[in-house]
Amino acid sequence: MNSGDKKAIAIIAAVVIAFVVIVGGAVAVLTRDQWSGDDNNNTEDLYLQLAVGDRLVRVEPTSMCDVFLKNCQPENDADIHVEKVPVPVGESVVLSVSKDIAKFPWNLVVQYLTPQGLDGTSEPMRSNTTYTTVLHSTPEQILVNIEVQVPSVVSPAGEEGVIARGYLAADTTPQGVDLPTPTLG
Repeated sequence: MNSGDKKAIAIIAAVVIAFVVIVGGAVAVLTRDQWSGDDNNNTEDLYLQLAVGDRLVRVEPTSMCDVFLKNCQPENDADIHVEKVPVPVGESVVLSVSKDIAKFPWNLVVQYLTPQGLDGTSEPMRSNTTYTTVLHSTPEQILVNIEVQVPSVVSPAGEEGVIARGYLAADTTPQGVDLPTPTLG
């Protein structure tokens, strides 16, 4: 191998190394966010907006961990605060999730008070498809709770599905409505 060949190989190697460093660095910067577990569990872009009548309420995460279920906030369950956003019977609430929730799959859990007692539904939402939904409170189905669950990357052992890394919740029980006390059996 002559000196010209060695120089060509050295130049090609330097170009390949520079390319890998530049592309790798760009990918690392562009993919760094709260979903990757980086950025100190930044949750400022995870929120709900609830519109009831002429009232607009921003609901921050009630409880949230990073995607690996570490660095949870708040650290103590006693410090969890559920926002109160009463939805009067006969009215509706417009629920909108932030872009940083909607860009990934999420789960909407809604609880109603019916003549038979409490009844809940859970609806999985696909990524980038649903940002806003309307929920109604009627005399037959009084809206009492809304919860948006944000997924983690942790899967329960031996089961299908994903464990939520956190949730954003609102108590939508109308003023003057008493919820039944659950009985332990």
